[in-house]
Amino acid sequence: MEENDAFQLLDIIGFSLTDWRARVLKAILITQGNQDAPVTFDEIYPNLQNENLGKRIAQPLVYRSLSSLEKDGYIEVDKSSYKHRYWTGIDIIQAALEKAKRMSLADLRKKAKQADSDIESILDASISSLATKLVETSTGTPSQQHARFAQGYDDIYSMSTNTMYARSERGDVIRICLDWISSEPSRAAERMMDILRLLERGVEIRALGHTMWTPTNEGGARLSAFYGSIRDEGLPLTLKIHPRTERTYQFISRNHDGIVLIVSETPPTATWIPRGANPYLVDEAISSFDKDFTAGVDVYQGVDGGSDSKS
Repeated sequence: MEENDAFQLLDIIGFSLTDWRARVLKAILITQGNQDAPVTFDEIYPNLQNENLGKRIAQPLVYRSLSSLEKDGYIEVDKSSYKHRYWTGIDIIQAALEKAKRMSLADLRKKAKQADSDIESILDASISSLATKLVETSTGTPSQQHARFAQGYDDIYSMSTNTMYARSERGDVIRICLDWISSEPSRAAERMMDILRLLERGVEIRALGHTMWTPTNEGGARLSAFYGSIRDEGLPLTLKIHPRTERTYQFISRNHDGIVLIVSETPPTATWIPRGANPYLVDEAISSFDKDFTAGVDVYQGVDGGSDSKS
């Protein structure tokens, strides 16, 4: 093993060669010489002074280092006489390093597990929720959301993420009307993964279309296969079809907090309406969705289960 590698490993397991414990251990080894015999404090101290270029070293510092070395098993101490006698050797140091290695590994594994947990928390973090909480904590008053607009699928998706998806947690219900959405193969995989992450967090998703389900094109076939695999895993996604000829609300919502309302399909344009801004419109849109969803036919030929939701 290279010298630098050895020094790095010693540092990792908690025995830095730059701290006083290492200096005191070195002084004991030098004082013992080839005799491998116990030595007293009075015999150790001059060697420490020499290592310190003759500068005086506080004796309590040396005693604390001796006590720490004894505690961790790097030295043994004979306390049978008035003057304690200290000794060490390769076998004693090896046993102490084995113990330090085990303790260091356990600590590193614990930290790695915590780091993995922290990474998952950060990945799932709702930045918009954090921003809201920061503002509320700073001002002492609830933050107010205002209506805003988005144009194009990417901007609408970003708006939906910021206002709903990123804030969703276990028990929440996301409602999605599908009639306005066109197939986007280049972004489909990414958005399916986002939906999967929501479902795995315990968010229920209810999707509703008003035209018959015909998964014949590439996008439809991909969505059909994705839906089947999700339902086979028992995740809370339900896709229903309820044919109707008259126009109805097209939107995305979380619980009754507000809706991303589609106001134009060409080009796709939407506005975020928080419930506080227009409670009648939000409640009316969700009520219409729920009526059609209840009457709709599940695309998946299986049995629906119940859910503990905040619908």
